[in-house]
Amino acid sequence: MRPPSQRNLVKALFVAAATLGWSATSAQTLATSPTLTGQTTLGGTLSPFSYQFSSDAAFIGRGSVNLGSKTVGVFKEITSSASLVMSDQLSNAFILRLGVDWERFAFDTSNRLTPLPASLDALAAVIGSDIQLTSALLVRVEASPGIYGSFNHVSGRDFDVPVRIGASYFQSADLIYTAGLSIDMNANWPVIPAVGVYWKVSDQWVINGVAPRPQIRYILSNKATLFVGADLETDAFRVDDQFGSSRGIPKLNHALLDFWEVRGGAGFIWNLTETVKLELEGGTVPYRRFDFYRADFKMSSSSWSPYIRLGVAASF
Repeated sequence: MRPPSQRNLVKALFVAAATLGWSATSAQTLATSPTLTGQTTLGGTLSPFSYQFSSDAAFIGRGSVNLGSKTVGVFKEITSSASLVMSDQLSNAFILRLGVDWERFAFDTSNRLTPLPASLDALAAVIGSDIQLTSALLVRVEASPGIYGSFNHVSGRDFDVPVRIGASYFQSADLIYTAGLSIDMNANWPVIPAVGVYWKVSDQWVINGVAPRPQIRYILSNKATLFVGADLETDAFRVDDQFGSSRGIPKLNHALLDFWEVRGGAGFIWNLTETVKLELEGGTVPYRRFDFYRADFKMSSSSWSPYIRLGVAASF
């Protein structure tokens, strides 16, 4: 058997990493739940509903997109997302999660013939559960059925159901091992396994050694935290049935697109209240990839474009 090429190895590491942070987020969220702590409200009843809301937006500066060694366009990018998830603890070992998630990548190109969609959108339900298997082992299973495409002409082919399974093992409150499995039949690699670790080294230093947002954090106070790290995005979308023809490449009509993006930067987190956090960061985007893998048409961008991002998260 031949060893994997460098390109495929990098791809494997990137896509696997993109699975990890979801597990770590699951672990950190569950760490404060009554399921983990074994606590309930007064009188022994279960906790009421809880909600988690998050939203962010980012602007990425000018960059070029290349097909092999040829530049086929110049573009700017704006990304935005919003998520609202309700959690209901049905028993001491089971939490039901229901919600909605929206994400958008918008591309402003200098040439309408550039083979980039004007936007890629995802609108999906969130259906999942958190399950406590032992006092230290927690599992999250979550499906996101929805529409993943350009939203120009929505059809049944735009429907997809990505599934993620994450496990979190609490060695202690400060050391959490995670493992994840991402399943998406529209992705180039349908099943991706991954492992990671979250480690609070001291009262000030935290190493979140997992993606999609691996970070080193320094806690200045109970109100402010500094961080440096990366942000990895990967999603599969289907473009519309005229996308290729309108750009002189008919084979791209209704094609599946694997989109990857890598960011690196630094910023701060400001706790506005005990339940609301504001996040601001800036940095550069060294790599993006647009892979119409079933049509054997791959483009990339390595322009090191600057970016700035603003995010907000709340739980109540």
